[in-house]
Amino acid sequence: MKQVIISTIILFFIILSSSCRKDFSVQQSKGNFRTSTDTLFLDSVFTNIASRTYSFKIYNTSDKDINIPKIYLENGNNSFYRLNVDGTPGKSFENVLIHKNDSVFVFAEVTADITQLSDPVYEENVIIEDNDKQKKVLLTSFVKDADFYYPTRFPDGSKDSLTTYTDPQTGETTKIAGFFLPGNTTFTSAKPVVIYGHLAIPENATLTIEQGTHIYFHYNSGIIAWENSTLKVNGTLGNEVIFEDDRMEPDFENKPGMWDYIWLRQNSKNNEINYAIIKNASVGVEVFPASNYNPALLIKNTKIYNCRLVGLFGIASKIVGENLVMNNFGVNAFRGVLGGNYDFKHCTFANYSGGVRNEKSGAVYASNFVDTKENGEDVRYINDLTQFNMSNSIVYGNSSIEYFLENVGGSIFNYQVKNTLIKFNDQNNHFASIPELDFTDISHYQGIILNQDPDFENTDENKMAFEDSSPCVNKGDISTAQQVPLDISGNDRTAQPDLGAYQHIVFSSN
Repeated sequence: MKQVIISTIILFFIILSSSCRKDFSVQQSKGNFRTSTDTLFLDSVFTNIASRTYSFKIYNTSDKDINIPKIYLENGNNSFYRLNVDGTPGKSFENVLIHKNDSVFVFAEVTADITQLSDPVYEENVIIEDNDKQKKVLLTSFVKDADFYYPTRFPDGSKDSLTTYTDPQTGETTKIAGFFLPGNTTFTSAKPVVIYGHLAIPENATLTIEQGTHIYFHYNSGIIAWENSTLKVNGTLGNEVIFEDDRMEPDFENKPGMWDYIWLRQNSKNNEINYAIIKNASVGVEVFPASNYNPALLIKNTKIYNCRLVGLFGIASKIVGENLVMNNFGVNAFRGVLGGNYDFKHCTFANYSGGVRNEKSGAVYASNFVDTKENGEDVRYINDLTQFNMSNSIVYGNSSIEYFLENVGGSIFNYQVKNTLIKFNDQNNHFASIPELDFTDISHYQGIILNQDPDFENTDENKMAFEDSSPCVNKGDISTAQQVPLDISGNDRTAQPDLGAYQHIVFSSN
Protein backbone atom coordinates (compact mmCIF):
# COMPACT_ATOMS: atom_id res chain seq x y z
CA MET A 1 0.00 0.00 0.00
CA LYS A 2 2.79 2.41 0.92
CA GLN A 3 4.44 1.76 -2.44
CA VAL A 4 1.16 2.53 -4.25
CA ILE A 5 0.77 5.82 -2.38
CA ILE A 6 4.35 6.83 -3.16
CA SER A 7 3.86 5.97 -6.85
CA THR A 8 0.64 7.97 -6.97
CA ILE A 9 2.34 11.02 -5.39
CA ILE A 10 5.24 10.78 -7.82
CA LEU A 11 2.83 10.52 -10.78
CA PHE A 12 0.91 13.55 -9.50
CA PHE A 13 4.05 15.66 -9.32
CA ILE A 14 5.15 14.51 -12.76
CA ILE A 15 1.82 15.60 -14.22
CA LEU A 16 1.88 18.87 -12.29
CA SER A 17 5.44 19.57 -13.29
CA SER A 18 4.68 18.84 -16.93
CA SER A 19 1.66 21.10 -16.83
CA CYS A 20 3.59 23.91 -15.20
CA ARG A 21 6.41 23.69 -17.71
CA LYS A 22 3.91 23.94 -20.57
CA ASP A 23 2.31 27.05 -19.08
CA PHE A 24 5.64 28.76 -18.46
CA SER A 25 6.83 27.95 -22.00
CA VAL A 26 4.13 30.24 -23.51
CA GLN A 27 5.35 33.83 -23.44
CA GLN A 28 3.51 37.08 -24.03
CA SER A 29 4.45 38.38 -27.45
CA LYS A 30 6.94 41.26 -27.43
CA GLY A 31 6.85 42.28 -31.04
CA ASN A 32 8.10 38.91 -32.26
CA PHE A 33 5.51 38.36 -34.97
CA ARG A 34 5.03 39.37 -38.58
CA THR A 35 2.24 39.09 -41.18
CA SER A 36 2.28 37.63 -44.67
CA THR A 37 0.93 40.87 -46.14
CA ASP A 38 0.28 44.49 -45.28
CA THR A 39 -2.87 44.71 -47.43
CA LEU A 40 -5.49 42.08 -48.17
CA PHE A 41 -7.53 42.78 -51.30
CA LEU A 42 -11.03 41.30 -51.22
CA ASP A 43 -11.70 42.51 -54.79
CA SER A 44 -15.16 43.71 -55.86
CA VAL A 45 -18.40 42.66 -54.23
CA PHE A 46 -22.03 43.57 -54.74
CA THR A 47 -23.96 45.33 -52.03
CA ASN A 48 -25.35 42.93 -49.39
CA ILE A 49 -23.81 39.90 -51.15
CA ALA A 50 -21.11 38.03 -49.24
CA SER A 51 -17.63 37.88 -50.69
CA ARG A 52 -15.63 34.71 -50.92
CA THR A 53 -13.10 34.06 -48.13
CA TYR A 54 -9.61 35.57 -48.25
CA SER A 55 -6.75 35.03 -45.83
CA PHE A 56 -3.38 36.11 -44.53
CA LYS A 57 -1.00 34.61 -41.95
CA ILE A 58 0.50 35.80 -38.67
CA TYR A 59 3.93 34.25 -38.09
CA ASN A 60 5.68 33.65 -34.77
CA THR A 61 9.29 34.71 -35.42
CA SER A 62 10.64 33.46 -32.10
CA ASP A 63 11.71 30.04 -30.87
CA LYS A 64 9.12 30.14 -28.07
CA ASP A 65 5.36 29.69 -28.06
CA ILE A 66 3.72 33.13 -27.80
CA ASN A 67 0.34 34.68 -27.10
CA ILE A 68 -0.83 37.63 -29.16
CA PRO A 69 -2.80 39.73 -26.61
CA LYS A 70 -5.20 41.37 -29.07
CA ILE A 71 -6.36 40.96 -32.67
CA TYR A 72 -9.37 43.02 -33.68
CA LEU A 73 -11.16 44.98 -36.41
CA GLU A 74 -10.77 48.70 -35.81
CA ASN A 75 -14.52 49.33 -36.23
CA GLY A 76 -15.39 46.51 -33.87
CA ASN A 77 -18.96 45.26 -34.02
CA ASN A 78 -19.84 48.00 -36.52
CA SER A 79 -17.52 46.51 -39.12
CA PHE A 80 -18.91 44.93 -42.29
CA TYR A 81 -15.90 42.61 -42.30
CA ARG A 82 -15.87 39.24 -40.53
CA LEU A 83 -12.80 37.40 -39.26
CA ASN A 84 -11.93 33.86 -38.35
CA VAL A 85 -8.65 33.49 -36.46
CA ASP A 86 -7.23 29.98 -36.21
CA GLY A 87 -10.72 28.45 -36.50
CA THR A 88 -12.56 30.86 -34.21
CA PRO A 89 -15.03 33.37 -35.75
CA GLY A 90 -15.46 36.88 -34.43
CA LYS A 91 -14.43 40.53 -34.71
CA SER A 92 -11.98 40.66 -31.79
CA PHE A 93 -9.72 38.05 -30.20
CA GLU A 94 -7.47 37.84 -27.13
CA ASN A 95 -4.45 35.74 -26.22
CA VAL A 96 -4.12 33.99 -29.56
CA LEU A 97 -1.58 31.20 -29.22
CA ILE A 98 1.05 30.76 -31.94
CA HIS A 99 3.52 27.94 -31.45
CA LYS A 100 7.21 28.55 -32.00
CA ASN A 101 8.28 28.87 -35.64
CA ASP A 102 4.64 28.43 -36.65
CA SER A 103 1.76 30.61 -37.88
CA VAL A 104 -2.01 31.04 -37.72
CA PHE A 105 -4.44 31.90 -40.50
CA VAL A 106 -6.66 34.96 -40.36
CA PHE A 107 -9.63 34.55 -42.72
CA ALA A 108 -11.64 37.59 -43.81
CA GLU A 109 -14.99 38.07 -45.55
CA VAL A 110 -17.17 41.10 -46.21
CA THR A 111 -20.88 41.76 -46.69
CA ALA A 112 -21.41 45.50 -47.03
CA ASP A 113 -24.42 47.75 -47.54
CA ILE A 114 -23.50 50.42 -50.07
CA THR A 115 -26.08 52.81 -48.60
CA GLN A 116 -24.14 52.88 -45.33
CA LEU A 117 -20.78 53.62 -46.93
CA SER A 118 -19.46 57.07 -47.78
CA ASP A 119 -17.17 55.59 -50.43
CA PRO A 120 -17.54 52.40 -52.50
CA VAL A 121 -13.89 51.67 -51.75
CA TYR A 122 -14.39 50.16 -48.30
CA GLU A 123 -11.23 49.87 -46.21
CA GLU A 124 -10.59 48.89 -42.61
CA ASN A 125 -7.62 47.67 -40.59
CA VAL A 126 -7.14 44.44 -38.73
CA ILE A 127 -5.05 45.48 -35.71
CA ILE A 128 -2.61 43.02 -34.16
CA GLU A 129 -0.95 44.30 -31.00
CA ASP A 130 1.10 43.45 -27.94
CA ASN A 131 2.91 45.68 -25.42
CA ASP A 132 5.80 46.41 -27.79
CA LYS A 133 4.22 46.54 -31.23
CA GLN A 134 1.07 47.32 -33.15
CA LYS A 135 0.69 45.95 -36.67
CA LYS A 136 -2.08 46.89 -39.09
CA VAL A 137 -3.24 44.81 -42.04
CA LEU A 138 -5.48 46.81 -44.36
CA LEU A 139 -8.59 45.07 -45.69
CA THR A 140 -9.85 46.66 -48.88
CA SER A 141 -12.77 45.91 -51.18
CA PHE A 142 -14.84 47.71 -53.78
CA VAL A 143 -18.56 47.56 -53.08
CA LYS A 144 -20.81 47.89 -56.13
CA ASP A 145 -24.42 48.91 -56.08
CA ALA A 146 -26.57 46.80 -58.41
CA ASP A 147 -30.06 45.85 -59.46
CA PHE A 148 -30.77 42.22 -58.64
CA TYR A 149 -33.11 39.92 -60.57
CA TYR A 150 -33.92 36.46 -59.23
CA PRO A 151 -36.71 33.85 -59.08
CA THR A 152 -39.33 34.19 -56.36
CA ARG A 153 -38.84 31.80 -53.44
CA PHE A 154 -42.11 30.34 -52.15
CA PRO A 155 -42.98 29.49 -48.51
CA ASP A 156 -42.41 25.77 -49.11
CA GLY A 157 -38.81 26.49 -50.17
CA SER A 158 -39.36 26.00 -53.90
CA LYS A 159 -38.43 28.63 -56.49
CA ASP A 160 -40.17 30.08 -59.49
CA SER A 161 -39.39 28.10 -62.64
CA LEU A 162 -39.75 28.16 -66.42
CA THR A 163 -41.05 25.26 -68.50
CA THR A 164 -38.64 25.01 -71.41
CA TYR A 165 -39.99 21.79 -72.98
CA THR A 166 -43.10 19.62 -72.84
CA ASP A 167 -42.94 16.12 -74.28
CA PRO A 168 -45.86 15.89 -76.76
CA GLN A 169 -46.35 12.18 -76.06
CA THR A 170 -45.92 11.90 -72.30
CA GLY A 171 -46.69 15.46 -71.26
CA GLU A 172 -43.59 15.46 -69.08
CA THR A 173 -42.01 18.87 -68.69
CA THR A 174 -38.46 20.18 -68.40
CA LYS A 175 -38.14 23.08 -65.99
CA ILE A 176 -35.31 25.40 -65.02
CA ALA A 177 -35.04 27.96 -62.24
CA GLY A 178 -36.21 31.23 -63.74
CA PHE A 179 -38.81 33.95 -64.04
CA PHE A 180 -40.48 36.26 -66.56
CA LEU A 181 -39.97 39.99 -66.66
CA PRO A 182 -43.27 41.85 -66.19
CA GLY A 183 -43.26 43.22 -69.77
CA ASN A 184 -41.20 45.66 -71.81
CA THR A 185 -38.05 46.37 -69.81
CA THR A 186 -34.97 48.55 -70.27
CA PHE A 187 -31.63 48.05 -68.55
CA THR A 188 -29.33 51.07 -68.41
CA SER A 189 -25.78 51.72 -67.27
CA ALA A 190 -26.99 53.49 -64.10
CA LYS A 191 -26.34 50.30 -62.11
CA PRO A 192 -24.92 46.88 -62.91
CA VAL A 193 -27.54 44.16 -63.31
CA VAL A 194 -27.03 40.89 -61.43
CA ILE A 195 -29.12 37.90 -62.55
CA TYR A 196 -29.79 34.78 -60.49
CA GLY A 197 -31.50 31.99 -62.43
CA HIS A 198 -32.88 32.51 -65.92
CA LEU A 199 -34.41 35.87 -66.78
CA ALA A 200 -37.03 35.41 -69.51
CA ILE A 201 -38.49 38.01 -71.86
CA PRO A 202 -42.24 37.32 -72.04
CA GLU A 203 -44.14 36.86 -75.28
CA ASN A 204 -44.70 40.09 -77.26
CA ALA A 205 -42.33 42.05 -75.01
CA THR A 206 -38.86 43.57 -75.60
CA LEU A 207 -35.84 43.70 -73.34
CA THR A 208 -33.68 46.67 -74.32
CA ILE A 209 -30.15 46.88 -72.94
CA GLU A 210 -28.59 50.28 -73.41
CA GLN A 211 -24.96 51.18 -74.04
CA GLY A 212 -22.50 50.74 -71.21
CA THR A 213 -24.70 48.34 -69.24
CA HIS A 214 -22.89 45.61 -67.32
CA ILE A 215 -24.77 42.33 -66.86
CA TYR A 216 -23.48 39.82 -64.30
CA PHE A 217 -24.76 36.24 -64.14
CA HIS A 218 -24.64 33.94 -61.15
CA TYR A 219 -23.77 30.30 -61.82
CA ASN A 220 -26.51 28.43 -63.80
CA SER A 221 -28.11 31.68 -64.98
CA GLY A 222 -28.91 33.29 -68.30
CA ILE A 223 -31.28 35.33 -70.49
CA ILE A 224 -34.05 33.71 -72.55
CA ALA A 225 -36.11 35.39 -75.28
CA TRP A 226 -39.48 33.60 -75.45
CA GLU A 227 -41.69 33.16 -78.53
CA ASN A 228 -42.51 36.50 -80.22
CA SER A 229 -40.28 38.37 -77.79
CA THR A 230 -37.26 40.49 -78.71
CA LEU A 231 -33.81 41.22 -77.29
CA LYS A 232 -32.16 44.51 -78.26
CA VAL A 233 -28.57 45.09 -77.15
CA ASN A 234 -27.58 48.65 -78.05
CA GLY A 235 -23.92 48.98 -77.20
CA THR A 236 -21.65 51.52 -78.87
CA LEU A 237 -17.92 51.70 -79.51
CA GLY A 238 -16.26 52.36 -76.15
CA ASN A 239 -19.55 51.76 -74.31
CA GLU A 240 -20.09 48.09 -75.02
CA VAL A 241 -22.68 46.03 -73.19
CA ILE A 242 -20.82 43.40 -71.14
CA PHE A 243 -22.23 39.98 -70.25
CA GLU A 244 -20.14 37.97 -67.79
CA ASP A 245 -20.24 35.95 -64.56
CA ASP A 246 -20.47 37.51 -61.10
CA ARG A 247 -17.16 36.08 -59.84
CA MET A 248 -14.96 39.15 -60.02
CA GLU A 249 -11.76 37.68 -58.59
CA PRO A 250 -8.78 37.61 -61.00
CA ASP A 251 -8.72 33.78 -60.95
CA PHE A 252 -12.10 33.79 -62.72
CA GLU A 253 -11.30 36.45 -65.32
CA ASN A 254 -11.24 33.97 -68.23
CA LYS A 255 -12.88 30.87 -66.75
CA PRO A 256 -15.38 29.18 -69.13
CA GLY A 257 -18.81 27.90 -68.13
CA MET A 258 -19.48 30.29 -65.25
CA TRP A 259 -23.03 31.00 -66.49
CA ASP A 260 -25.36 29.38 -69.03
CA TYR A 261 -26.33 31.34 -72.16
CA ILE A 262 -28.29 33.97 -74.02
CA TRP A 263 -31.00 31.76 -75.54
CA LEU A 264 -33.17 33.11 -78.37
CA ARG A 265 -35.94 30.54 -78.43
CA GLN A 266 -37.94 29.41 -81.43
CA ASN A 267 -39.89 32.25 -83.05
CA SER A 268 -38.34 35.03 -81.02
CA LYS A 269 -38.00 37.89 -83.48
CA ASN A 270 -35.91 40.87 -84.57
CA ASN A 271 -33.17 40.18 -82.04
CA GLU A 272 -30.18 42.49 -82.37
CA ILE A 273 -26.83 42.57 -80.58
CA ASN A 274 -24.46 45.43 -81.35
CA TYR A 275 -21.18 46.21 -79.58
CA ALA A 276 -21.34 43.58 -76.87
CA ILE A 277 -18.72 41.55 -75.01
CA ILE A 278 -19.94 38.08 -74.03
CA LYS A 279 -17.55 35.97 -71.97
CA ASN A 280 -17.24 32.92 -69.71
CA ALA A 281 -20.60 31.34 -70.62
CA SER A 282 -21.39 27.74 -71.52
CA VAL A 283 -22.88 28.93 -74.83
CA GLY A 284 -22.54 32.60 -75.70
CA VAL A 285 -25.66 32.97 -77.86
CA GLU A 286 -27.97 30.11 -78.84
CA VAL A 287 -30.39 30.86 -81.70
CA PHE A 288 -33.39 28.68 -82.52
CA PRO A 289 -35.52 28.77 -85.71
CA ALA A 290 -37.51 31.84 -86.65
CA SER A 291 -40.95 31.87 -88.25
CA ASN A 292 -40.31 34.73 -90.68
CA TYR A 293 -37.74 35.78 -93.23
CA ASN A 294 -36.08 38.37 -91.01
CA PRO A 295 -32.90 37.30 -89.22
CA ALA A 296 -33.57 35.65 -85.91
CA LEU A 297 -30.39 37.48 -84.91
CA LEU A 298 -28.46 40.40 -86.35
CA ILE A 299 -25.17 40.48 -84.42
CA LYS A 300 -22.50 43.08 -85.11
CA ASN A 301 -19.31 44.45 -83.57
CA THR A 302 -19.36 41.82 -80.84
CA LYS A 303 -16.70 39.81 -79.03
CA ILE A 304 -17.43 36.35 -77.62
CA TYR A 305 -14.74 34.66 -75.55
CA ASN A 306 -14.05 31.69 -73.27
CA CYS A 307 -17.20 29.58 -73.61
CA ARG A 308 -17.26 26.04 -72.29
CA LEU A 309 -19.03 24.76 -75.44
CA VAL A 310 -19.92 27.15 -78.29
CA GLY A 311 -19.70 30.87 -78.89
CA LEU A 312 -22.54 31.33 -81.39
CA PHE A 313 -24.87 28.36 -81.94
CA GLY A 314 -27.51 28.34 -84.67
CA ILE A 315 -30.17 25.62 -84.96
CA ALA A 316 -32.04 25.81 -88.30
CA SER A 317 -31.93 29.54 -87.81
CA LYS A 318 -31.12 32.72 -89.69
CA ILE A 319 -28.16 34.75 -88.43
CA VAL A 320 -26.41 37.75 -89.96
CA GLY A 321 -23.02 38.51 -88.39
CA GLU A 322 -20.61 41.38 -89.03
CA ASN A 323 -17.36 42.32 -87.27
CA LEU A 324 -17.43 39.38 -84.85
CA VAL A 325 -14.34 38.45 -82.83
CA MET A 326 -14.42 35.03 -81.18
CA ASN A 327 -11.83 32.88 -79.39
CA ASN A 328 -11.40 30.03 -76.93
CA PHE A 329 -14.22 27.46 -76.97
CA GLY A 330 -14.53 23.87 -75.83
CA VAL A 331 -16.25 22.97 -79.14
CA ASN A 332 -16.84 25.68 -81.79
CA ALA A 333 -16.70 29.44 -82.20
CA PHE A 334 -19.65 29.17 -84.60
CA ARG A 335 -21.77 26.02 -84.86
CA GLY A 336 -24.72 25.73 -87.22
CA VAL A 337 -26.76 22.51 -87.31
CA LEU A 338 -29.99 21.36 -88.98
CA GLY A 339 -29.45 23.72 -91.88
CA GLY A 340 -30.48 27.34 -91.69
CA ASN A 341 -29.34 30.59 -93.24
CA TYR A 342 -26.06 32.25 -92.23
CA ASP A 343 -24.23 35.25 -93.60
CA PHE A 344 -20.93 36.39 -92.09
CA LYS A 345 -18.83 39.35 -93.20
CA HIS A 346 -15.50 40.46 -91.72
CA CYS A 347 -15.56 37.97 -88.85
CA THR A 348 -12.69 36.47 -86.88
CA PHE A 349 -13.56 32.92 -85.82
CA ALA A 350 -10.68 31.56 -83.74
CA ASN A 351 -10.26 28.74 -81.29
CA TYR A 352 -7.08 28.49 -79.24
CA SER A 353 -8.58 26.49 -76.38
CA GLY A 354 -6.45 24.03 -74.45
CA GLY A 355 -8.69 21.00 -74.95
CA VAL A 356 -8.40 18.14 -77.44
CA ARG A 357 -10.70 18.73 -80.41
CA ASN A 358 -11.56 16.84 -83.61
CA GLU A 359 -12.48 18.15 -87.06
CA LYS A 360 -16.10 18.78 -86.00
CA SER A 361 -15.02 20.92 -83.07
CA GLY A 362 -13.02 23.45 -85.03
CA ALA A 363 -13.63 27.17 -85.04
CA VAL A 364 -16.44 26.86 -87.62
CA TYR A 365 -18.80 23.93 -88.22
CA ALA A 366 -22.02 23.83 -90.27
CA SER A 367 -24.29 20.93 -91.24
CA ASN A 368 -27.78 20.20 -92.59
CA PHE A 369 -28.76 17.64 -89.96
CA VAL A 370 -28.94 16.86 -86.28
CA ASP A 371 -28.86 13.47 -84.55
CA THR A 372 -30.92 12.88 -81.43
CA LYS A 373 -32.76 10.19 -79.50
CA GLU A 374 -36.50 9.72 -79.21
CA ASN A 375 -38.03 6.94 -77.13
CA GLY A 376 -34.59 5.38 -76.87
CA GLU A 377 -34.15 5.26 -80.66
CA ASP A 378 -31.59 7.14 -82.75
CA VAL A 379 -33.29 9.73 -84.96
CA ARG A 380 -31.76 12.01 -87.60
CA TYR A 381 -33.47 15.20 -88.75
CA ILE A 382 -32.43 16.87 -92.01
CA ASN A 383 -33.18 20.43 -93.09
CA ASP A 384 -32.14 22.81 -95.88
CA LEU A 385 -28.98 24.82 -95.47
CA THR A 386 -30.34 27.54 -97.71
CA GLN A 387 -27.25 29.71 -97.28
CA PHE A 388 -23.87 29.58 -95.63
CA ASN A 389 -21.97 32.63 -96.79
CA MET A 390 -18.68 33.88 -95.42
CA SER A 391 -16.62 36.72 -96.81
CA ASN A 392 -13.49 38.64 -95.77
CA SER A 393 -13.14 36.48 -92.66
CA ILE A 394 -10.62 34.38 -90.71
CA VAL A 395 -11.10 30.81 -89.48
CA TYR A 396 -8.08 29.71 -87.47
CA GLY A 397 -6.88 28.11 -84.23
CA ASN A 398 -4.49 25.63 -82.64
CA SER A 399 -6.08 22.47 -84.05
CA SER A 400 -5.11 21.10 -87.46
CA ILE A 401 -8.66 21.48 -88.84
CA GLU A 402 -10.67 24.53 -87.82
CA TYR A 403 -13.32 24.55 -90.58
CA PHE A 404 -15.74 21.74 -91.43
CA LEU A 405 -18.92 21.50 -93.51
CA GLU A 406 -20.97 18.30 -93.25
CA ASN A 407 -23.65 17.46 -95.81
CA VAL A 408 -25.53 14.16 -95.39
CA GLY A 409 -27.68 14.73 -98.48
CA GLY A 410 -31.43 14.83 -98.70
CA SER A 411 -31.73 18.63 -98.57
CA ILE A 412 -30.45 21.88 -100.05
CA PHE A 413 -26.84 22.66 -99.14
CA ASN A 414 -25.78 26.09 -100.42
CA TYR A 415 -22.46 27.61 -99.38
CA GLN A 416 -20.24 30.40 -100.69
CA VAL A 417 -16.93 31.39 -99.08
CA LYS A 418 -14.66 34.05 -100.48
CA ASN A 419 -11.61 36.05 -99.46
CA THR A 420 -11.21 34.10 -96.24
CA LEU A 421 -8.19 32.63 -94.46
CA ILE A 422 -8.94 29.04 -93.39
CA LYS A 423 -6.95 26.51 -91.41
CA PHE A 424 -7.58 23.09 -92.88
CA ASN A 425 -4.48 20.95 -92.58
CA ASP A 426 -5.73 17.51 -93.64
CA GLN A 427 -2.31 15.85 -93.38
CA ASN A 428 -3.46 12.33 -94.29
CA ASN A 429 -6.14 13.35 -96.79
CA HIS A 430 -8.92 11.84 -94.70
CA PHE A 431 -11.43 14.29 -96.14
CA ALA A 432 -10.17 14.62 -99.72
CA SER A 433 -13.34 13.02 -101.11
CA ILE A 434 -15.74 15.50 -99.46
CA PRO A 435 -16.79 18.04 -102.12
CA GLU A 436 -17.80 20.66 -99.53
CA LEU A 437 -14.16 20.76 -98.43
CA ASP A 438 -12.64 21.11 -101.90
CA PHE A 439 -11.11 24.60 -101.71
CA THR A 440 -10.15 24.46 -105.41
CA ASP A 441 -13.85 24.43 -106.36
CA ILE A 442 -14.23 28.01 -107.60
CA SER A 443 -18.02 27.70 -107.73
CA HIS A 444 -18.00 27.72 -103.90
CA TYR A 445 -14.57 29.05 -102.87
CA GLN A 446 -12.78 32.13 -104.18
CA GLY A 447 -9.74 33.95 -102.82
CA ILE A 448 -9.09 31.36 -100.10
CA ILE A 449 -5.84 31.51 -98.11
CA LEU A 450 -5.05 28.09 -96.60
CA ASN A 451 -3.04 27.33 -93.48
CA GLN A 452 -1.20 30.63 -93.11
CA ASP A 453 -0.90 31.89 -89.55
CA PRO A 454 -2.78 35.21 -89.21
CA ASP A 455 -0.21 36.28 -86.58
CA PHE A 456 -2.72 37.48 -84.00
CA GLU A 457 -1.40 39.84 -81.34
CA ASN A 458 -1.95 37.59 -78.28
CA THR A 459 -4.43 34.73 -78.40
CA ASP A 460 -3.98 33.89 -74.70
CA GLU A 461 -5.37 37.33 -73.87
CA ASN A 462 -7.96 37.31 -76.69
CA LYS A 463 -6.17 40.08 -78.55
CA MET A 464 -7.04 39.15 -82.09
CA ALA A 465 -5.72 42.12 -84.10
CA PHE A 466 -2.58 41.79 -86.25
CA GLU A 467 0.18 43.89 -87.76
CA ASP A 468 1.09 44.59 -91.37
CA SER A 469 3.16 41.41 -91.62
CA SER A 470 0.00 39.26 -91.42
CA PRO A 471 -1.16 37.39 -94.56
CA CYS A 472 -4.63 38.87 -93.86
CA VAL A 473 -3.54 42.39 -94.80
CA ASN A 474 -5.15 43.88 -97.93
CA LYS A 475 -6.69 40.53 -98.95
CA GLY A 476 -10.34 41.49 -98.53
CA ASP A 477 -12.99 41.87 -101.20
CA ILE A 478 -13.75 45.59 -101.63
CA SER A 479 -17.46 45.11 -102.37
CA THR A 480 -17.86 43.25 -99.07
CA ALA A 481 -15.88 45.94 -97.22
CA GLN A 482 -18.17 48.62 -98.60
CA GLN A 483 -21.10 46.84 -96.95
CA VAL A 484 -19.24 46.88 -93.62
CA PRO A 485 -17.13 50.02 -94.03
CA LEU A 486 -15.84 50.32 -90.44
CA ASP A 487 -13.97 47.65 -88.51
CA ILE A 488 -14.85 46.70 -84.93
CA SER A 489 -12.61 49.53 -83.66
CA GLY A 490 -14.21 52.15 -85.90
CA ASN A 491 -11.42 52.27 -88.52
CA ASP A 492 -12.31 52.71 -92.18
CA ARG A 493 -11.48 49.64 -94.26
CA THR A 494 -12.95 50.51 -97.66
CA ALA A 495 -9.69 51.42 -99.46
CA GLN A 496 -7.64 48.25 -98.81
CA PRO A 497 -9.67 45.89 -96.66
CA ASP A 498 -8.05 43.29 -94.43
CA LEU A 499 -9.60 39.96 -93.50
CA GLY A 500 -11.41 39.57 -90.21
CA ALA A 501 -12.99 42.08 -87.85
CA TYR A 502 -9.87 44.24 -87.41
CA GLN A 503 -8.28 46.53 -89.96
CA HIS A 504 -4.57 46.73 -89.16
CA ILE A 505 -3.06 50.10 -88.37
CA VAL A 506 0.45 51.22 -89.29
CA PHE A 507 1.69 53.51 -86.53
CA SER A 508 3.90 56.43 -87.43
CA SER A 509 7.51 56.23 -86.21
CA ASN A 510 7.55 59.98 -85.56
